[in-house]
Amino acid sequence: MIGKISVRGAAANLAPVFSVLIFLIVSASGQDTIRPEDRVPGLAGWHVQEGSAGVWRYDGKVISCIPGRGGFLTMDKQYGDFDLTLEYRIQPGGNSGIGVHYPPGGHPSTTGMEIQILDDDAPKHRNLKPSQYNGSIYKLVPPKTRAAKKPGEWNRLEIRCKDPWITIKLNGVEIQQVNRDDYQTAEGADLPLAKRPRKGCIGLQSHDDPVEFRSIKIKELK
Repeated sequence: MIGKISVRGAAANLAPVFSVLIFLIVSASGQDTIRPEDRVPGLAGWHVQEGSAGVWRYDGKVISCIPGRGGFLTMDKQYGDFDLTLEYRIQPGGNSGIGVHYPPGGHPSTTGMEIQILDDDAPKHRNLKPSQYNGSIYKLVPPKTRAAKKPGEWNRLEIRCKDPWITIKLNGVEIQQVNRDDYQTAEGADLPLAKRPRKGCIGLQSHDDPVEFRSIKIKELK
């Protein structure tokens, strides 16, 4: 006679297996590192790194932040090649940025890339290097030209990463057309652009200044 299987015993024996499988699935997605307090109310698919979610706001159309340590509002999904379009608005003296291809928990400007957003004409910014102004790949590549509108006005930013190429347009003007492979050296101990990741997180920076973002669209490129 075939013995009767104990459901309770089987469940007890399988529980550790299920726990391991769930852990592996969650760990692979990276979601296990995202704490509930790193979420912004009403904004699904994003979390905050290196800062406080309490600094960020979302009203259904516009993502904004108040002065404070808001870090980077980061998309949960990581991207390799992509097209990103958005609009941003800063105030006089404002400083922000778009983080690209940084690892979870990494700082964009040192472990990935940061596309600088800045009020170039503010007196406090007058002595910066060319690779630190608006539209630069921060501390790596200066923009080809200036195309930002005055503080208080909305700007349209387009970023495309495809293979080694980074193309950036600001208000319809191409300000970057960069082959990452051409940048084999960097300032000081910084990692050269050619050696930086080509897949990773994308995020919006809070740099202790008010900033607003809207009409954010991203398309993964194959």
